[in-house]
Amino acid sequence: MSELSHRVEDLLLDSDPRECVTRLINVKDWLIRKFESLQGQGSEPEPVEEMIAMLGDAGIEAVDAAAPANPDPGFAPAEVETEAGYYDMNILDGDVDLIQEFISEALEHLESSEAGLLLLEADRTDNGALDAVFRAFHTIKGVAGFIDMDHIRDFAHKSENLLDVVRKGEVPLDGGAMDLIFESVDLLKILVNDLNEAIRTDGCVLKRPEYAGVMEQLIACASGATAPGEDRPEASGADDLKSGLVVLGNRNVADAEHRESPGKQADGAEVGGNDRMGKTNQIREALRVDAERLDLLVETIGELVIAEAMVSQNPAVRNTQSMGLLGDIDHLDKICRELQELGTSLRMVPVRPIFQKMARLVRDLSKKSGRKIRFVTRGEDTELDKSVVEKISDPLVHMLRNAVDHGIESNCEQRLAAGKTREGNIELSASHKGGNICIEVRDDGRGLDRDAILAKAIERGLVAEGATLSDREILNLIFEPGFSTSETVTDVSGRGVGMDVVRRNVEEMRGAVDIRSEPGQGSVFSFRLPLTMAIIDGMVIRCGAEHYIVPTLSVVRLVRPTEKQYSTVMERGEMLRFEEDLIPMYRLNRLFDVPDARDRYDKAVVVVVESEGKRIGLMTDDLEGQQQIVIKSLGETVQGTDGIAGGAIMSNGNVALILDVAGLVKVAHESDADKTKTQETD
Repeated sequence: MSELSHRVEDLLLDSDPRECVTRLINVKDWLIRKFESLQGQGSEPEPVEEMIAMLGDAGIEAVDAAAPANPDPGFAPAEVETEAGYYDMNILDGDVDLIQEFISEALEHLESSEAGLLLLEADRTDNGALDAVFRAFHTIKGVAGFIDMDHIRDFAHKSENLLDVVRKGEVPLDGGAMDLIFESVDLLKILVNDLNEAIRTDGCVLKRPEYAGVMEQLIACASGATAPGEDRPEASGADDLKSGLVVLGNRNVADAEHRESPGKQADGAEVGGNDRMGKTNQIREALRVDAERLDLLVETIGELVIAEAMVSQNPAVRNTQSMGLLGDIDHLDKICRELQELGTSLRMVPVRPIFQKMARLVRDLSKKSGRKIRFVTRGEDTELDKSVVEKISDPLVHMLRNAVDHGIESNCEQRLAAGKTREGNIELSASHKGGNICIEVRDDGRGLDRDAILAKAIERGLVAEGATLSDREILNLIFEPGFSTSETVTDVSGRGVGMDVVRRNVEEMRGAVDIRSEPGQGSVFSFRLPLTMAIIDGMVIRCGAEHYIVPTLSVVRLVRPTEKQYSTVMERGEMLRFEEDLIPMYRLNRLFDVPDARDRYDKAVVVVVESEGKRIGLMTDDLEGQQQIVIKSLGETVQGTDGIAGGAIMSNGNVALILDVAGLVKVAHESDADKTKTQETD
């Protein structure tokens, strides 16, 4: 893997990266398969020699172990240019978030390299410690080059060269070389911390006079031109470098010799720490936490919220005359809610990694199908619960495969004749809407053929011939298992096994799918998903002595029926007139066998819910309110029951069932079918 990565580096140095995208992707895939095989999660990939041969002859000389040590002439001109110009740049022109991530990781690598150096000093034959130090410098070099921190990249590269010749035995690891490597670690810490200070202030990197001297020593030592320990200027000693770390906390003191304080103008007038932003940038510090610990923390916070609600709703507390106690309870409630929001935010991750995978998928599919496609992503920084992000991958894969294979026209001439661009356009976007996340897949292809979909549905017996369906109902037919209007089956799509997976996965996340399509103009597939799987916004309703929770995402409206709105069909099925339409109405007490519920519809409340474009009314006794609910699993015996998505502990300590609207529709229809069969038998 080390040799393969080195060949890739040489390829990038010698070639235009745009000309070797496919080879780079193949290497990336090979490395992923290799890592998976090392973890016991897959089979061994093809031999590395095949990958090296695929890259070509680039860099063979560079990795030849027999090649004589040299001061890396490819980087030789960089000393003067980099040292002279790095402090003139403004790092706020770059990706500040990416730079802050680099700072955190680089300091972590430098700490590990320092520990390795201490082991090496105790045992000069410890090759494992030497390799660990080498890897730390190598990683810092690669990432620094990626974010255009060239002065750090070049310095890390020179340090890496010295470590490389030490590993090969060409330079002895005696006191002089060891001291120089320690100095390199110290100076790198200073350079990395300077980035922190630059972000916090005006974006300009502080010039370090010791930089050039240490660079020259590294080059000379690695080339063997100067024996370690000879002609070492005292000014660049380890003590001086370490003292530089001490003064980093006081920017004005450190800057005094080199430039004026960034907080003052030449005339002495005070200015903001960052003129570009109008305020001082905040430095973010990252801390890695085990995922299981984080999940346990979020679950414990949920238990705390439940316990707080039980205390605050306790009759002894609610009826107390102590205003001090009531104030303390309100304060506790506020803290618990803030803690719950904070715990939820800890699990939030951006959708960027998933979107990047989808970009790769579209690229491969466009090559395989021969279609030219321009793929655009928007809202990559939108955050979702980690568990939701992991589950949206499969639906997005199926959506994009269909967009490429069925949506975008295969013939460029057809697109040009329709007034479109030669390239097909597919857009993947994410945004927040109404407290939920909305993910859209949009294409400008041929659109969905409603006539073809309806004809196929009639042929398969899904729809009675002559039935009148709305456009929305017709489009939703594509989510039926095995449904496909494709004339041919390809290795991309056409078997009808994709769209039902999309609907099933989205429903498992308590979400909804919506389709909009215009013939000849394209289609838009929208997913509405909850921000988190651990907490749900729900309507608490009461039926008899039982409480149920309906996800707010599925609720259309609450209605108290009048005589004009209520009707029956054959004195069996009950219907509710809602928005100029008749929708079926089901009594919750009959679906779940709840005793002592209200029988009169005009004294009850009907919750109109929607699933897959179909609306039904759920008749219940009363509405208790709306609140955030911490979801609890009901165990293997109950979990998976149609119409029930989970449970929640209420403030009184009782358990309320969370209703699965899609499953309820199924239960209601089966209940009606059973009644019909019973009456026919009688």
